[in-house]
Amino acid sequence: MTSNQIVAFASLLLVAFTAASLVVGIVIYYRQSNAQVFIEYTKRYSEIMNRFPAEGLKARLNLSAKPPEKSDELSLAVLRYLNLCSEEFYLCKQKYLSSHVWGIWEAELKRTLASPLFVREWAELREEFRSYPEFLEYVDRVQRECSPAGTSAVVIEGTSI
Repeated sequence: MTSNQIVAFASLLLVAFTAASLVVGIVIYYRQSNAQVFIEYTKRYSEIMNRFPAEGLKARLNLSAKPPEKSDELSLAVLRYLNLCSEEFYLCKQKYLSSHVWGIWEAELKRTLASPLFVREWAELREEFRSYPEFLEYVDRVQRECSPAGTSAVVIEGTSI
């Protein structure tokens, strides 16, 4: 092997190593960004749930319970939750959030949207999301999947909840 061949081979190895390092760096950055989003939104979710009225918390995931009496406090809590969910939905659609993380959140979101409490509140809060028609349509679609008997059959990856 001549010295020119050795230099050419070393240059080729250096380019390959640099390209691989760049790909690994991008993957690590994407994963760290998702972790940061997950941590921040989990914190915000916790704050919203801590401020949720007690009677609303009980009814939020109980698909067979009658919703509690209407109140401004309860409507505001539902609106805060829906705002958070619309932001998560946006992040997913714009590919700032991995589909795996969205899948974790979406299962709980669908179950919540199908509850009698959220069905009732959505009827009045729906207009708040007119500026984000994709989310508005998403909520409408999820709620259309509810059975008319008041219990929900929301399909998540082929299973009924």
